Amino acid sequence: MTFDGTGLLIFLLAIVPGFIAQQARSRLVPRSLRAKSALEETGNYVFDSIAIHLVLLATFRVMFAAIHSMTPASLGAAIVQKQLPVWAWQHRYLIVSYYVVSVLLGCILGVVRGVAERDGRVGAWLADNRFLRPLLLRLGIRAFLEEAPVWYEALREKTRDERTFVEVKMKQSEGFYTGELKSYSIVPDSEPNKDLLLVNAAYKKKKDDTYVTLDTDGVLLNFADAESISFVKTSGRF
Repeated sequence: MTFDGTGLLIFLLAIVPGFIAQQARSRLVPRSLRAKSALEETGNYVFDSIAIHLVLLATFRVMFAAIHSMTPASLGAAIVQKQLPVWAWQHRYLIVSYYVVSVLLGCILGVVRGVAERDGRVGAWLADNRFLRPLLLRLGIRAFLEEAPVWYEALREKTRDERTFVEVKMKQSEGFYTGELKSYSIVPDSEPNKDLLLVNAAYKKKKDDTYVTLDTDGVLLNFADAESISFVKTSGRF
């Protein structure tokens, strides 16, 4: 079969579960800090899609064998006789069901991966695995091996109720800022310009002075202007 427009459409539909998995994962962990090529992005989608389809095909095969269905045999005969479009129309509800389940499985896979990678378990295991790490690197699939920057790991909220309060000591004796961390940039550790937004902020000029609450909605600071940042995390609703 030539890779014509129909083949391209089938390929794109086949990698949708992998695309869904990557999107679900990105909801829980930061996106790659390094710009990825279209080939690498597609490679990640294909990798996840292959895993999803292998699991589903094995599951469907076991299910058909358990009920003594002739569907797999008829599919093989349709391929040999080049009657695949006819077979697909006759089994359209089965195909739609399979596709819906594959998309749902992609979403579940993305969430599971996101939760595991957010805790650093997957990356650490793969990075230490002497067999899988070279294989993934050779295939150009680095998403599993990427490590979040120290900046992100230190400040990220690990639970929904966790809050982070910071004290920022500015350079050149420009004083101290403190407040609740509302937002911050997710950038590589080598990037000095890291923005952070404080709310309920206060300021003092010298270390021994008393903090004065600022009458503002928030204070936007840049790490390049800071000498150091200390932080405290608290849990529970206020």
